[in-house]
Amino acid sequence: VHWPHSAAGACGTEWQFQTPFYDGVFCNDGVVNILTPLNTYKNIGVQSQTYTIVNDESYFHDNLMYGMIVDENFGVDMTMYTGSTTGTSRDNDVCSRFAPITWQVDRKCHMISAS
Repeated sequence: VHWPHSAAGACGTEWQFQTPFYDGVFCNDGVVNILTPLNTYKNIGVQSQTYTIVNDESYFHDNLMYGMIVDENFGVDMTMYTGSTTGTSRDNDVCSRFAPITWQVDRKCHMISAS
């Protein structure tokens, strides 16, 4: 699961859940500049965690819509790298022109309840 964050987001809704991704990240003009001076790495970021879904309520977390889980087990062992935006219109042949984007990725695969 990944959560995009953008200084140019939140377009008239309560925290603008990025749907579609490109519209949600770039909906406010004048914040993100892909030309000189490039500032995407300062204004757009993505957090990511990987889960194994299990049928066990002891791994329950109530709301993944509001962002990455950070506690004593989640979001502790992080790596950061430079990448780009994602979306259904981007793949191995069509790259995003919106780079660099800062990605923060939890290195651990966590168990999470199916409920």
